[in-house]
Amino acid sequence: MRRLLAACLIAAAVTGWASPGRGLTVVRSLRHITAPDSTRLIIECSGPARYRLQRVDAGSDLGIPARLYVDLLDTKLSDAARAALELPSGPLVRVRAGEPAAATSRLILDVPGLAAFGAFAMTDPFRLVIDVRGTPRVGPPGNGTREASAPPAAPSRAEPRPRPAALAAKHTTALPAAPIPSRPQPRRFKVVLDPGHGGKDPGAIGVGGVAEKDITLALGLRLKQRLASVPHIEVVLTRDTDVFLPLEERTGRANAEQADLFVSIHTNASPNPSLSGVETYYLNNTTDRATIRLAQMENGLASMAGHGQRDADTALILSNLIQSYKVEESVVLAQEVQGALVTTLEARGKASTNLGVKRGPFYVLVGAGMPCILVEVSFLTHPREGAWLAQSGYQDAITEGLLRGIQQFVENMHVAKNL
Repeated sequence: MRRLLAACLIAAAVTGWASPGRGLTVVRSLRHITAPDSTRLIIECSGPARYRLQRVDAGSDLGIPARLYVDLLDTKLSDAARAALELPSGPLVRVRAGEPAAATSRLILDVPGLAAFGAFAMTDPFRLVIDVRGTPRVGPPGNGTREASAPPAAPSRAEPRPRPAALAAKHTTALPAAPIPSRPQPRRFKVVLDPGHGGKDPGAIGVGGVAEKDITLALGLRLKQRLASVPHIEVVLTRDTDVFLPLEERTGRANAEQADLFVSIHTNASPNPSLSGVETYYLNNTTDRATIRLAQMENGLASMAGHGQRDADTALILSNLIQSYKVEESVVLAQEVQGALVTTLEARGKASTNLGVKRGPFYVLVGAGMPCILVEVSFLTHPREGAWLAQSGYQDAITEGLLRGIQQFVENMHVAKNL
């Protein structure tokens, strides 16, 4: 069923990226972000391109690994994209490129332990993002069919050889007592915080010209400092300075870090200055018009021509179904964070409308291998909330709410694992 849904969604996405009459699009480059059990391949092109994605299962009789065929139509390969790409780790072993027909570029992805896959397209510049998940491996690319090896077994104890009397006499002193083994320490819980936007992407502009990218970075740095003091929690920021980071690299980094959860921090905006409040999103499709408009803004689709096409493209980003098995945990995380944030702001005398937990098609959450959410902490465009967001006290209250929500989720996870 999953494969059928993925095929239907991908076929629909093909019709949405046509670029007739513009000549051949150039497939410029390939890059990847790799974790032990997942790889994100990013194919950058000179313009929009139609694509087809097809899975071919392993041929055990011929020793052929499972693989994906990616055909980009009305395109040609650059020299950089034509070169074979060998990956030293992760489930994707190699990428081979060719041109099987006129104006068609084909990429062959060898994934011996392929378990799931998906794809979605992004703009400015056009990128086709392909996620694969599969069996971890070790060793050079040529050994890609090997699974990750288990740790070596402890050597068996052989009977000690009898020592000569002369040697035994020299070793009569008592040996020190063996140290008492310490209790195993609880595994550290890794949290990846993602301050939205950055660098050339300012995000929303609010009251007094305040940029979303500056508020989200300030909140991310504050929250990292607070979480770092919590025992058994490790914190990683996708960015800790004012730099631009493409959306596909944010969850890609979280996967590479093997994170336990991912929280993307944003501020809201609306043409209607009376709108205010706090809302938290998890990844899923929706038909809600307001959510789709917000997703278009956060996905960087505002520059795309044609409202109807924008809506269709946004609604189709879940052609990547790898995230679906973490939806339940993401909902719980969203509920904990939303509840703690609203309660904390109210307790600090900064009550904000509780807009609730919602589902939405946000690129920054697609392909995450862990529970993940996007939090819209307040409206930059609201006269009161916009002014508060620039104040240290309000930022501290938001940080406290996010901290409490994440802590509660982590505690619940530890309890559940120990039941």
